[in-house]
Amino acid sequence: MCFSSSASLVLAAALLPLGVASMRDVRERQRDDLLPLAVTPLLFSLQQALEGVVWLGLAPGGSDRLTHAAALGYLFFAYAFWLVWFPWCGLRLNLHAPPPLRRRLLVGLLVLGLLIGGVLWLPLVLDPSLFQPAVVQGSLDYQTHSLVDPWINLGLGSTAYGVVVIAPLLLSASLRLRWFATGVLGAFLVAHLAFGHAFASVWCFFSALLSASLLWILRDPEPVMLPAGL
Repeated sequence: MCFSSSASLVLAAALLPLGVASMRDVRERQRDDLLPLAVTPLLFSLQQALEGVVWLGLAPGGSDRLTHAAALGYLFFAYAFWLVWFPWCGLRLNLHAPPPLRRRLLVGLLVLGLLIGGVLWLPLVLDPSLFQPAVVQGSLDYQTHSLVDPWINLGLGSTAYGVVVIAPLLLSASLRLRWFATGVLGAFLVAHLAFGHAFASVWCFFSALLSASLLWILRDPEPVMLPAGL
């Protein structure tokens, strides 16, 4: 899984047809509001392919330059993109005049995601010495250093990250999508408690694996939108 190049690359390859099928399905039903969710397996596929390249680059004879570029691309998804993408998915599911409180909540999560993502990822672009991927206890540890490290520990930072990513999914009226969100939450807890040294790698792998269920979720006969009461 996150413990080898082959597992990351196999998962990346497996998610490609699922993502294509999901996109085709929502296009045929003319459900543009579901398109961001449908694209998600393809995006996880790209992220896992990048991690596969990082694994290969860390092997004997690997290219340091290629490893670094792939790691930076992987961290773009892990540290910035998902923080914006899932709140955006929540907003897209509410195209038709959602209640003001709900929309403010989702917009707030989106803005918070942009801020956290910028703080976490942009310094890595400006200063490549702030991260150095390495294999630690059989998993990839990107060994990143953040501007907020002196004030925010892993527990607090990862909790804020988890809320921004998971809350928009938990608000859905679709039981299937809420189960997906619960699975992502479970993966968060496992990664945090058992793989703290490689939290980003492990959680993203498990979340990518769970994204394989999105084709089934998007075909839910129940409406994939937020409940009207909020």
